[in-house]
Amino acid sequence: MTDTVGNEYDIIVVGAGPAGSMAAMAAAAAGKRVCFLERKVKAGTPVRCGEGIGYMGLTRYIEPRPEWIRATVTRGRMVSPSGLKVDIGSGGTGLILDRERMDADLVNMAIERGADFMPATPITYAEESPGGLYTCICEEGKSSYRFSAPCLILADGVESRLARCFGWNTALNLNDIETCAFARVKSKGIEADCCVFYLGSKVAPGGYVWIFPRGNGEANVGLGITGAKCSPGLPKKLLLDFLEREFPKAKVSGLHCGGVPVARWTRPLVKGGVMLIGDAARQVNAVTGGGIAFSLYAGKSAGTIAAKSIRGDGTCNRKALLEYQRQWAKKFGKQQDRSFALKRFLESTNDSFLDNVAKALLKEDPRKISYSRVFTKALASKPLLLLKALKLFR
Repeated sequence: MTDTVGNEYDIIVVGAGPAGSMAAMAAAAAGKRVCFLERKVKAGTPVRCGEGIGYMGLTRYIEPRPEWIRATVTRGRMVSPSGLKVDIGSGGTGLILDRERMDADLVNMAIERGADFMPATPITYAEESPGGLYTCICEEGKSSYRFSAPCLILADGVESRLARCFGWNTALNLNDIETCAFARVKSKGIEADCCVFYLGSKVAPGGYVWIFPRGNGEANVGLGITGAKCSPGLPKKLLLDFLEREFPKAKVSGLHCGGVPVARWTRPLVKGGVMLIGDAARQVNAVTGGGIAFSLYAGKSAGTIAAKSIRGDGTCNRKALLEYQRQWAKKFGKQQDRSFALKRFLESTNDSFLDNVAKALLKEDPRKISYSRVFTKALASKPLLLLKALKLFR
């Protein structure tokens, strides 16, 4: 095998999703030599995401471009296992993104700030090398390419195989991962400004089905099943069954499957000069599986702190990297822990419980029902969990 030694950098970022691109962008903007590596030819494809995010969750950390926004939603609907429909009219403004466009633009924004981008570069192994460097190795055929830096940021997704190289246990409990099926659906039956969620063991055991409108009669329709209740091929089958029932004449495209973590965030987030961000760090809402806003924040925070940790002699102040975990724990850590506690409670419920919650909500004015009100009804007999739920909507 022929070794080709790549250039040495101040910071290497592995993974070019929102978290990785934000980290590379922040570090490069601070004047550091940054390389970010992506195993796919094109970052962000296929999209393993419903593409939904709250307006504030997006605009707090980056100024969105108009072309990233496919639709604006102001309403929601929950469909119980028996078919009861509860309209949610005050959930705040939500956005449905074009993740392919946004992810590509984030990569280009990082490049514009000086980062070196290496697509189609799957890193098969990473290790700590002499001299305080971390080396990422890409093996292709008879060649081996190496990239070295004193600071390494891993944003390599839910699988995060590279984290294992540095002692992290990345295995997930079956209850802490959703096996999902995703599709683009075009149908006259799609409501342009409403996100719809279907619950129940028949449609999605231990999870839910979502319909997120993208405009022009198109929607992201997806389904997640808890790993403990999944079997090979089941998510795809259940999604196709759902589409046949709800949108029998729809045009379906882009059907694919993937895993989404619904776990507690990884502890620690930093080991030596290595940092975990995004899905690799399990930085998601454990109830919904949503993690775009978390990834944007974590990437920006990690990249900024990593840049500050690089000394004038090119070494890394590893203790300075610990500030990233402190910031995460203070900003979103408690919020995510609350969502995990709620998820644990919901795992113990059944279809009858969900139907009873829907029946109670149907007696109320739909204009006054919000997502926080849904949890208030569901957790009326669980005051501590109710408090955790309400804090999620602050």
